[in-house]
Amino acid sequence: MPSDLLTGVLPKLLQYLPATLLYWSVPSLLALVFGTVLCIVRVGRHNVLYWFCTIFISFFRGTPGIVQIYLVFFGLPKVFYLFGLDIDDWNPGIFFIIATAMNLSCFVCEALRGGYLGVDRGQIETGLSIGYSRIQNFVYVIVPQTLKVAILNLKNLEIDVLKDTSVAYTIGVMEILGSAKAIISAQYGTGQLWILGLAAVIYFVLCTLVETGFTLASHRMERYEKRFA
Repeated sequence: MPSDLLTGVLPKLLQYLPATLLYWSVPSLLALVFGTVLCIVRVGRHNVLYWFCTIFISFFRGTPGIVQIYLVFFGLPKVFYLFGLDIDDWNPGIFFIIATAMNLSCFVCEALRGGYLGVDRGQIETGLSIGYSRIQNFVYVIVPQTLKVAILNLKNLEIDVLKDTSVAYTIGVMEILGSAKAIISAQYGTGQLWILGLAAVIYFVLCTLVETGFTLASHRMERYEKRFA
């Protein structure tokens, strides 16, 4: 069986590597945008929008991700149906991306908020005192300092999201684990430990690459800070 893994099973699993990366990268990009917007609201005034975002964040941080995926997969078509729209023929991957992006946005928001609150207020005031506009101060002072504090949490979140693409098969999305389950089913369970082990190795390699990328980014930010200190 081990020899068959490399010649038969591995190519079939790697066939769905692009799909796995898609279901990781798209929610990550969307969450970075929406999470930033949520963070801006959360560090602002305590108005109606603030409390709405707070409840939204609490819900998605306080309920299991798999439940959220099912709620979006089964519930969103019913909501659209109320407006006369039929989305039952959408690819299941779209529902997974929507649910994952909403979930991740809330965690990104809190990571960025923690980073922002950890920024030395003196540095912000210094930026303004040397003539930076509010936008320049945001870009050159607040953002780098916030990311410096938040990058470790962001790295952990991205690794978790990459691993969680493995649950997409529960709503019919084909990715690496979904492919492994299909192969095991076709072989009536023969060699399932070897196949699942191979899938685990692929996920491990991907997560290691993500961690390495964030580590390099963190070191580069430190060098940039020392250069302009």
